[in-house]
Amino acid sequence: MATTSVDTATHGARPGPSRVGVLLPLPFPGPFDYAVPPGLEGLLAPGDLVRVPLGRREETGVVWDAHTSVPPDFAPPQPPPVATARLRPVVARVDVPPLPTGLRRFVDWVAAYTLSPPGMVLAMALRACSTEVPRVVQGWVATDTPPADLRMTPAR
Repeated sequence: MATTSVDTATHGARPGPSRVGVLLPLPFPGPFDYAVPPGLEGLLAPGDLVRVPLGRREETGVVWDAHTSVPPDFAPPQPPPVATARLRPVVARVDVPPLPTGLRRFVDWVAAYTLSPPGMVLAMALRACSTEVPRVVQGWVATDTPPADLRMTPAR
């Protein structure tokens, strides 16, 4: 899983928001606001995976849409606004394809329908399309015919 802090001069950044909502795959009621650092301005879009600080550790989260497609009766309550000066910056953008809009809407819908935190539904969706390299598992494979040189016991 590669992360990149992109230089805006080489990628032609366009002006963007100074803050983004990042949904973490943890049992929180909604996305957290993070500041967009100068190196990533205009490069973050909804669906991008990013590394963000949370407490003393870093977590991988998804840049979430500002507006949800969930009906207002089922939408989580809006948190109070936080001053931009108090926001912690996004650490890096993870170099993987973004989550499609349909999957993000589905996560919101499932969370509203099951009355679950959206972060927990996101955790299930991210596990299905994990960004980590799968580890190698060694095992045995059954075949129809054994190899000709296979002997059950040594010759006497």
